Amino acid sequence: MSPVGTELLTQVLSGAVIFFIVAYIGNRISFSNRFVNALVTGLVFALFYGALAYTLDKSSVMPPELRQASQKAWLQLIAMSAALVFVIDLVANMLSFSSRIMNALMAAVLFAVLFAFLIYATGVPTTST
Repeated sequence: MSPVGTELLTQVLSGAVIFFIVAYIGNRISFSNRFVNALVTGLVFALFYGALAYTLDKSSVMPPELRQASQKAWLQLIAMSAALVFVIDLVANMLSFSSRIMNALMAAVLFAVLFAFLIYATGVPTTST
């Protein structure tokens, strides 16, 4: 496998693992209703993503262009991401709602497939430099 392919696979798998952890936490908090479960998972993701964005913003790890983004732009990005997590988890809940682990695993698999498709469809990056 090429270095670019390895890097893309690493990104997809690491994203799926993070999604699995967030979905499992959402399942532990609320597992009585599919909609509420997906809503809680989206809110947990928004909290984690917001905390991560705030931490990275303060640590000067991010490029200056991103550090200068307005608070409104960050909140919109977090809200859009949380909405996407909600939709993915709701679809996963409709496909498999038998156990907390299987539900979180189904959500992670759906995320990995969607993320890999989007990377492939946009052609990000296709050659190594």
